[in-house]
Amino acid sequence: MNAASLHGSAEFNQYRLGDEFASLEKPLSDAYARKLRHGYYACISYIDAQVGKVLAALRRTGLDRNTIVVIWGDHGWHLGDDRVWGKHTIFEWALRSAFILKTPQQQQGTLCSRIVSAADIYPTLMELCSVKMPYPADGQSLARLLRNPGDKTWRNTAYGYFRQGITLRTERYRLTKYSRAAQPAIELYDHETDPWENRNIAQEQPALVQRLLKIWEQGNTGIW
Repeated sequence: MNAASLHGSAEFNQYRLGDEFASLEKPLSDAYARKLRHGYYACISYIDAQVGKVLAALRRTGLDRNTIVVIWGDHGWHLGDDRVWGKHTIFEWALRSAFILKTPQQQQGTLCSRIVSAADIYPTLMELCSVKMPYPADGQSLARLLRNPGDKTWRNTAYGYFRQGITLRTERYRLTKYSRAAQPAIELYDHETDPWENRNIAQEQPALVQRLLKIWEQGNTGIW
């Protein structure tokens, strides 16, 4: 894990009611970290209850028969992971977000393990509503995954962008390339053996890096 790819939790430290300040050099106390995580999970539980109320109201009024519901978080969150509190990184902690999609045709929930992107939501809603896309988009409709969650022909990639870096997530790997003076400029993590992205294996796997860079280039928009 490279400190140049992380941050000092500035957003977190600006909260006036905080008891301690976070930094990469010194972690928060175990007691305070526990308190913060408790509050975070309490917030999630509260929101979950509100979602339940909305779905119940849709069923009660019959609107569930023609309503699509999307629950989407625009980012994940470091809860002290890598000594970071907050978002603003392009690691799994900050990029993996909540995403649930419910359509009138779905009677029960189905877990889909394919790699998808927030850019896929718009074309998905357009297809589900039988509205023609007015122009090409970076994302792809997820409608086919609703029909077949295990679709092996799905692209199974997603891209993230932040702070002079572009990251590619595949089913097994995360490859990140930065345009910066600080080294390393390329980070590679194997989620099969290192799901927490703690060990950069880019130097050990040059051939794999080159292979993944070809896919990474497809997400290089040129806006460093």
